[in-house]
Amino acid sequence: MQKGHNQRYLSLSARDVKPVQIARLKQRFELAEESVLAETVAVLTRQMIEDDEEKENTRRVHPGELVIERDSQRLCLPLLPPRWTSKLQEGVSALAIRHHAEMEQYKALEAFNQEATIEDVWKITNQAALVKKRAKGDFDYLPEKPLDIDTLNIQHMPNAGEAISKATLNKAVNVLVDQYGCRPSQAESMVSVAAEAYVGCCPRIDELRPGQLVWLGYSTQRKRRDNIGLFKPVVLTLQAPSDSRITLEHRGHLRQLKTLQMERLTAEAWIQDAVLTLLDLEWLLNIPPSMVRKAIDDYHEKFGVILPTAGTVLDMGRTLTHKRFVIELALAGSTTKEIADRVHHTEEAVDNYIRAFIRVLLLRYYGLPLAAMIRVTGHSRSLLEEHLALAQKHFPTAEALAEYLNKQGVSKEELFLGA
Repeated sequence: MQKGHNQRYLSLSARDVKPVQIARLKQRFELAEESVLAETVAVLTRQMIEDDEEKENTRRVHPGELVIERDSQRLCLPLLPPRWTSKLQEGVSALAIRHHAEMEQYKALEAFNQEATIEDVWKITNQAALVKKRAKGDFDYLPEKPLDIDTLNIQHMPNAGEAISKATLNKAVNVLVDQYGCRPSQAESMVSVAAEAYVGCCPRIDELRPGQLVWLGYSTQRKRRDNIGLFKPVVLTLQAPSDSRITLEHRGHLRQLKTLQMERLTAEAWIQDAVLTLLDLEWLLNIPPSMVRKAIDDYHEKFGVILPTAGTVLDMGRTLTHKRFVIELALAGSTTKEIADRVHHTEEAVDNYIRAFIRVLLLRYYGLPLAAMIRVTGHSRSLLEEHLALAQKHFPTAEALAEYLNKQGVSKEELFLGA
């Protein structure tokens, strides 16, 4: 049991279709936070759809399942098995969950090929276990140039079509009416919502390409960041044919592969109006968090491009480097559009960052202490300290600060009043 250590992994247990179904039911029908009815409708609807589709030999891909192909047959490897990630809530370590997931992957391969070994699993999902040799100190693992997203063959989530047949809908409604006392109209609406959420998160296996999976990312359109119902299903390409060009002779090659996969995954999610967290990347790529952070930092340093993640786009986590980068670019003379393209933000968001910085400059010019700035602006101490450090760096004197503010449209009279 490692409950303290496990806190950062708890969000993985929400990367399943059931919490999304329940959240959308609670939103739509204003149900209680711990609604037994919502959970019942979600489980019942999914089970009835799966029972129907099993008769037709239809296989759906659930969030966290990787589609692979062997001898022209497709199968799924569970990267995030719900039966095990739910154990995170009980304090089971993330490392143990990884091992359980690995055994699930092995069983899936063995069912197809009895001669499969755990090393066959590693070749697909855990290349780090195969590469032990160190790279030379001067090995450059970064690509020669940043990814051109126009070259990506983006596959969006397929149209769900009819979520549930009329016969199956009626069966589910009858259960809810007879056993839970629901009104027929209410039961029908609830089953329809749960069915749409399930089918919308789980495309048929033939609708994805080998090497792809569905993942629940954070929607860039959402307004309430703590709402699971606003997770957005996206199709990600974890393994592309071009990945095979990298021969994994040493750890430098491993970093090279993982960086290419990282820029592809973040770009694909971004184009589908979603972003991944650093934890998502860590889990999908099966690498330590330090490797994820270093790759993102090195990529930014080399190309001046920030890979779009939840930390840089939605301000989740402690990282504020993207705001610093926006301000640095603006002070260097870059246009709003140029900045937006480089940091994967909207032009409106970039303008908001710049306006916030100018407000801090004004307050600094007026001599307002930091504690008062926090109250006046509503910004966090860390953000204000970051802006003040930039102000000191670029405008060390009152004259330099006044000159810049004047160029931004702040009148000399306003500056005089603050002097």
